Amino acid sequence: MGSVRLRGAGGADLTPRSQKARGALALLGTAPDLRLSRARLQDLLWSERGRQRGSDSLRQMLRELRAALGAEKDILLAGVGWVGLDPERLRIDLTPVYDAGGVPIEFAADIDIPDPEFETWLRDMRLRLTPESDGPSALQRPLAPVAAAWHDASPAPGDYVVALRPVESNDSRAHVIGEIIVNEAAARACEMIPAVLADRPDAQAPPTGTQVSAICYSAGIDCSLMVVMRDIATGARGWTRRFTIRAADETATMRHAVAQIAVALLDRARRTAPPAQGLTFPVWDVFSYSRDRLESADRILASLPQERQSGVALALRSYLRNTLISERLTEDPARCSDEAEAFAQLARDLAPANPAVLAVASLSASWRRDAVGALELAQAACRNDPDNELACHALSQALTDVGRDLEALEATERGARGALAELGPASWLMRRAVVQLRLGRLGDAENSAAAAFAFAPDNRPSLRFLAALRYHRGDVTAAADALRHLRRIEPDFSLELMADPDYPVAPLRMARLMGITRSGL
Repeated sequence: MGSVRLRGAGGADLTPRSQKARGALALLGTAPDLRLSRARLQDLLWSERGRQRGSDSLRQMLRELRAALGAEKDILLAGVGWVGLDPERLRIDLTPVYDAGGVPIEFAADIDIPDPEFETWLRDMRLRLTPESDGPSALQRPLAPVAAAWHDASPAPGDYVVALRPVESNDSRAHVIGEIIVNEAAARACEMIPAVLADRPDAQAPPTGTQVSAICYSAGIDCSLMVVMRDIATGARGWTRRFTIRAADETATMRHAVAQIAVALLDRARRTAPPAQGLTFPVWDVFSYSRDRLESADRILASLPQERQSGVALALRSYLRNTLISERLTEDPARCSDEAEAFAQLARDLAPANPAVLAVASLSASWRRDAVGALELAQAACRNDPDNELACHALSQALTDVGRDLEALEATERGARGALAELGPASWLMRRAVVQLRLGRLGDAENSAAAAFAFAPDNRPSLRFLAALRYHRGDVTAAADALRHLRRIEPDFSLELMADPDYPVAPLRMARLMGITRSGL
């Protein structure tokens, strides 16, 4: 943001002088996978020249760029028909920059290339990247409004139902707080079960489901919320919990209550919904790192009746495929990647504004190293639902991709308070570990990775982090222990494999923490 600059690891300014070379850096640095075809690069910078003259100009510009890079010239990659930057050695920083008056400075503000194709591209990028408002925070927003229910129609035979009784209270403020919490928690759970959100069950033919009752009353300046869940058919009590909504920290305590109630509803559905009807999403397994659990979750999602297929279900199928790819759990990553993209697109076709669907699309873009596209999708997801934990997770990843690490940590902490983070804490803890690593907080990153492993013993990324970080601080015994666990759950693991550029340890590689690969442990 602001002026385009390229700096070496030691801080040396490697920025080329010419406008075209800096324009090429802007093009490559914001391209998916940090690479463009030579034809596309030539068209954007020399669209009004003939093919041969444009090709000659491109070669001359690349020579200038290599000369400016000096000892770092290997960061510029080239292959048959394409040019790119090494994503393992380069860090893109798209942190917003503000002038003395607090007004955002636009992207590539120092570049003025009089080519119509480049001008069109630059105008579009500035619209996508310039902050909509002044100020540095990406997530300074109030509690989200009540989300939409899974179905607006009346329950059909065989539907799982979440029925809400009116909240009882002793004053209007307590009543509003209680209604917001209970309705939002129920709506979030219904989306993931899936279930019909209803005001009252059918007394003549009680459906399968859970009835939620709540009492919210003022206790001084604070509020106490009591929530009771009962089985609709039998009336048996299944879950009871009291929450204190503190006036001094109202937003955070409300979010905590929403997450806990949503998790309880998901757990009730898992225990009470007839499995033969395929009523419940296997959300516990979707956010695991076990091949068996991921494939089991995919089979369940694939077997959902046609009327229960949804954008969220398809997005989850895309998400778990990307986990299979990144964790080397599939024999055919190319096919798996194609399927992940197809499911993500179908999900967006069905639910273009759903925050979970947009979040998965953002994560897919991030996995393809389309940093700008990932950021745009994640911001859209958070605009639609600032408290959606998957949207916050995707925003944290996208902000990390563009070097905005403090904002990424803020998004991570916000998402970690949600229901999905309660169900699959290892994924959110490892996201936190990556951000802490980027911020140089190695001790905190090690603690987060250790917590992730404690929650999920099949979590491979946490063991890779633990081995590398423990070895880096000199605890060889603990590093060897992490490697022992890793070899048990990843049979083909070796230190030579870990050193391979394609092995999934990019955060460790970028932080120069690969000494473990030369340890001989």
